[in-house]
Amino acid sequence: MANSKSDGNKKFQKLPFSTLVKKDKELSGIRREYALKSKSERRGAADWEYHSEIANDLFNDALAKAGGEGFGRSYWPAAVLSLAIDPLYAPAILTVGSIEYQVGRIEEAMNLFLTLTKLPEDEEELSTIIDKAGDFLIDNDDFENALNLYTAAEKTFPNNTLYLVGSGYCLGKLGRYMDSVKKYRCVIVLEPNNYKHLNDLGYSLLEAGKFDECEQYLKKSISLAPKDYEFPHNNHIELRRMKAENKI
Repeated sequence: MANSKSDGNKKFQKLPFSTLVKKDKELSGIRREYALKSKSERRGAADWEYHSEIANDLFNDALAKAGGEGFGRSYWPAAVLSLAIDPLYAPAILTVGSIEYQVGRIEEAMNLFLTLTKLPEDEEELSTIIDKAGDFLIDNDDFENALNLYTAAEKTFPNNTLYLVGSGYCLGKLGRYMDSVKKYRCVIVLEPNNYKHLNDLGYSLLEAGKFDECEQYLKKSISLAPKDYEFPHNNHIELRRMKAENKI
């Protein structure tokens, strides 16, 4: 394996992972090799590759400072190797998908992100990883694709409020206020006394111009929230301002 990781990064920037894993001799060989192993062996190897990069770099740096030789750096980024080893390893799917997005391969990125919604629910930290993918898209102001991701996750895991909240937020950002309200109503059915969700529903009702119902949910959120949770208070102030502005 070559020692220059920058070469591997450059190659990955030019070609999507889906192409590299089929056509690159090393990556395709890794995929074939681990396809013959058990699921636990694949997962263990992918997890080790993914998390060992930082430790290897620190060890190499320490050896270099002491005048010794390190082990050399992998040609490929760790996440790329991990995903070649195990195509269902969620952390690598998230990382490789994020890189694909950053280099402008949006469709490739979304194919990877949507793969996350097809994994078993007992996959370790799956909901957190899907939400990180959604947050990544939201941070890039890509609310349409974030909504597509959360909606796909909802269909697979209908009782997970995290995805309903994500969908509701994206719908609000897209100006689809009543659709946002519907999502947050579903959240409240599942978790009726969650002060954060009550505030979210209140705010979505505020955006939709449903002022009376908005006040009802904001007041309930305020009554349940700890003193340092200021969002429902701030939203209630905004509600009063908007009601005065509209002479309601």
